[in-house]
Amino acid sequence: MEDSRLHTLDRATSLGLIIIAVMQGYALYALHLAIDHEHWLAADQRWLKALYTLTIGLPAFYLISIVQLRGRINLLPLLLAPLLFWLGWHLGWVEQMPETTRQRHQFTFAFCMAAGVALFILALFFRSGAANGTWPTAYQPLLGYSWEHALTLAQLGLFVGVFWALLWLWAALFDAIGLGFFKSLFQEPAFIYPVSWLVIGLGLVMIRNRFRFIANVRLMCEALIKALLPLVALIILLFFAVLPWTGLQPIWDTGKAAQMLMALMLTLLLFFNAVFHQPRDKPPYPAWLRGPILLAVVLLPLGSLLAAWALWLRIDQYGLTLDRLWAAVLQILTAAFTFSYSLILLWRRHTALPSLQRANLWLALLVAVVLVLINTPLADMRHWAAQHQVKRLMDGRTTVDDFDYAYIRFQLGQPGDIALRALADSEFAETKPDLTRRIERVLEQTNRWSQDAVVDTDSLSEVALQFNVSPDDAVLPESLLALLIEQKSPCLSRIKPCRALRIDNEPRFQWLIEVHHGYQTLAYTEQNTGWQPTGSLERLGAIQARHTDDCEKVMPELDLQRIPGPLTIYQSGPCLYSLRPNLEAGRHQLSSPP
Repeated sequence: MEDSRLHTLDRATSLGLIIIAVMQGYALYALHLAIDHEHWLAADQRWLKALYTLTIGLPAFYLISIVQLRGRINLLPLLLAPLLFWLGWHLGWVEQMPETTRQRHQFTFAFCMAAGVALFILALFFRSGAANGTWPTAYQPLLGYSWEHALTLAQLGLFVGVFWALLWLWAALFDAIGLGFFKSLFQEPAFIYPVSWLVIGLGLVMIRNRFRFIANVRLMCEALIKALLPLVALIILLFFAVLPWTGLQPIWDTGKAAQMLMALMLTLLLFFNAVFHQPRDKPPYPAWLRGPILLAVVLLPLGSLLAAWALWLRIDQYGLTLDRLWAAVLQILTAAFTFSYSLILLWRRHTALPSLQRANLWLALLVAVVLVLINTPLADMRHWAAQHQVKRLMDGRTTVDDFDYAYIRFQLGQPGDIALRALADSEFAETKPDLTRRIERVLEQTNRWSQDAVVDTDSLSEVALQFNVSPDDAVLPESLLALLIEQKSPCLSRIKPCRALRIDNEPRFQWLIEVHHGYQTLAYTEQNTGWQPTGSLERLGAIQARHTDDCEKVMPELDLQRIPGPLTIYQSGPCLYSLRPNLEAGRHQLSSPP
């Protein structure tokens, strides 16, 4: 692995990198102080996230990719500043919620991952251009820089982690003998930010100046990957070979078919590129082993189609969500690689590697552009998910009862909040008072898991609306409603009504109420002292194995019938249930006359 460029940084560049790192540390400390002192920057998530994105992204780009401090090309990354600011501003807008909302949205991690990968790819092109003075057209330098950047970041993370572990041991040791000064000092933000980023700058310079060590680590990693690549190819080939006999249903039943296929395909693509990167050298494997590996790569589009099919089944059944849209984006990007590789290998065959490497350049830029776009208002997936869920409701594919109000409100940020308010004001909602009432309730909630009642508990008629009662002619007794209010039943804080089932001809309980959807059903009975919970209904399973899927719910769909015998076992259609008494029911039975 030859590299004609300079292996070490000059003195001015090394000092410049350290200064950039320290300045970044002080800038982050200033933002920390803004949050602590409740400055207007901290109150407005748009400004806060925009400044954080700019403060972290732009210096990090320079730290990892700058070659010579005095080069004019170093002015080029400044064009990223407005883009980073815009990305952060949009993230802050998405997360900005009313002051009454205590729940914060967790979009920052996904944003950091997407923006980090995009900046990593752009840094490779900038590094190659800075070293060669032209737009990068050769694949080998980019591959070398990708290894160098990845290994540099890994070693830098290890270096900083060990540094802070030593400081923690230092503080703990002196604290044990009664000197808590160091423990207090090391916890101060005024110490953490400048010192951490000074260590980052020093560590980065030391690591980048030891290129030969990085090159040796790369060679070791490539050797290990070369040993594992045939195994990955074998797994994929065996998987495709047994599919005609096993069918696809076992894969769909896992619920994770798309994720597993994507993980396997990405691993094969990564390992293939790590091993097959020298088109002029001797092939890395003998022909009998190289053939199956290339065949596995050629068959990868089949895996992309299966993963897309698995994802489509979920989308068609439940609609678009943010997680499924992320999966779709990753699948599209993966498919771009798999189909390109397969077509080039079939078309070029023995001369395919140079074409694959040229394709990698454009595919890498495609990945960077897509990851940037989905974090802008131009292609915000939260907006798509909210609009699609609302459209499914209006088209009748989702009922008012099944519509996930809390997900739209609390998991999709501002786009979800806007979509709900627009739905409440639409003509569609004018004819559905239940829909309007539930939207109003979810908009009043401070967080998704709030236990505060969403109805006026002084009005029994309002409380009764929180329950879907079966059979149709049944009515929940007012005294039972009063007990549920007194016990602060979870049903009072739910947007969707709880199911309530009246049970006839059963002395142990007269009502079943599903207080936690799919997880807990409580039984209530009327005694001399009033209504009391007598226990919880537990699902035992199906009478026959073929009805197992029909008996997954804790709440029975039909009336219960007691099965004669010493055990409290009940049957509802093909399903079996048992009553588990609670402590109060046991005490009552002990105190009752025989």
